[in-house]
Amino acid sequence: METKFSSIPSVIERHDKPLTQLTASLEKRIQLFDAGAGFLVGDVALSQGQVPYRNINSSPSDLDYQLLAKAGLLLASGAKSGELVVTTGFPSAVFDLFKLQAEKFFSVRDVIIEYNSDTLNGGRSRVQLTISHLEVMSEILGCINAIRKGPLADDGNFFILSLGYGTCETALSTAEGPISRTCTSVPGLRHAVNTLHDELNTSYYLSMKNEHMINQSFQRGDIVIGRKRMNLLNARSTHLASYYNEVLSPAMRKAFMDIDFEKADRLYLVGGGALYPELVGHFQQEFEGVLDVIVPEGANNFASLGYFLRSALWCGPNHIERAVGLDVGNAYTVISTVADVVSTETKKPLISEASFLTAED
Repeated sequence: METKFSSIPSVIERHDKPLTQLTASLEKRIQLFDAGAGFLVGDVALSQGQVPYRNINSSPSDLDYQLLAKAGLLLASGAKSGELVVTTGFPSAVFDLFKLQAEKFFSVRDVIIEYNSDTLNGGRSRVQLTISHLEVMSEILGCINAIRKGPLADDGNFFILSLGYGTCETALSTAEGPISRTCTSVPGLRHAVNTLHDELNTSYYLSMKNEHMINQSFQRGDIVIGRKRMNLLNARSTHLASYYNEVLSPAMRKAFMDIDFEKADRLYLVGGGALYPELVGHFQQEFEGVLDVIVPEGANNFASLGYFLRSALWCGPNHIERAVGLDVGNAYTVISTVADVVSTETKKPLISEASFLTAED
């Protein structure tokens, strides 16, 4: 069984007039309507909007989170009304507060989604989704679940860092569960993005570019300012090095003790930050001879994958099509569902029959 991942930038912008003449797939042209107002969500907000935004670590009671969550559910359902089993999560720093708010948003009523369904001729449609079961777990536990229950099937002890945009989560995971002392939450990659923004702002007029737009340039490694294209790779490397030395390395030295390194010999890097080779290099240098630093395939989807695998337990094999993993991140919102393909013999099944035990496991 394979998993399908959909990803949209976690940005919105108000735009009341329905967009027309767009031919892209739905995930590239999401326009939602809420309380009489229209909003561009994801890629279309970046391409058609002026200043797309998302508040960092916003709560489920905030409009930006709710619109991104609705966009995720719209994609997960294939824009069809029905029943879903959803697992989502939050960084540990805000988990206790946001968990209750998420349960209220998803579970009290059916989720009604009104969206622009026909961008060629103009037209709105409504989708009504019943969340028959909701589970909220911490982001780091979602990533650990993906490593233990997903294709890697690692049942031993390991260190893990989830390198997100808003926060970085750490843990030492054992077969008995994570060691709480090692579970910390520190500022994420936006620290490096914002220091780059500050550097550029001292020499150039950045117009209306906010941090989410700078982050897109940070990922690409170039930016256009005053109609001139600038290479950012050297600057990116410098700011990632500062981020590692000033934030990540001190946090790990505080969280991980020598006795911990006697229990595990590998470190998994997941999240969007794991996609930067220069950042991974700092981990390899610091832990050379102590830990094997592993960046698994699809590392940026691991939180969503872990959530999906949890939903799959509640659904069981007979209703696996209802299972959804929803990761409303600060940079990207990632949605995991079962894929409409059959695994070949050369591919390891994502979920074996033995994995469908009980949801309490």
